[in-house]
Amino acid sequence: MFSLLSNGAKVLQNKVFLLKFVPHSGSSRFCFSVSKKVAKNAVVRNRLRREGYRALNNYIPDIKSNILAVFSFKIVPKNYEEFIKNLESILNDSFL
Repeated sequence: MFSLLSNGAKVLQNKVFLLKFVPHSGSSRFCFSVSKKVAKNAVVRNRLRREGYRALNNYIPDIKSNILAVFSFKIVPKNYEEFIKNLESILNDSFL
């Protein structure tokens, strides 16, 4: 999945996320990535990934099909409202 995103992927970013995505044959697939530079503690990294998948489920029906996407966290959001606002913003700019 990551090798497909390294060549010719579109890149968008905002305060919280860096999004790389490409069109893909087959069903859409999404990934959330949190580096150790962003969150040192594994518990925090796992919580952010779970929150990402949970929040993205609300937008799945509106997302165009056949997309490979990786959401990378740039910072740990201060609260859930900031997280959702930035997720909606980057989704609207990309493939909603």
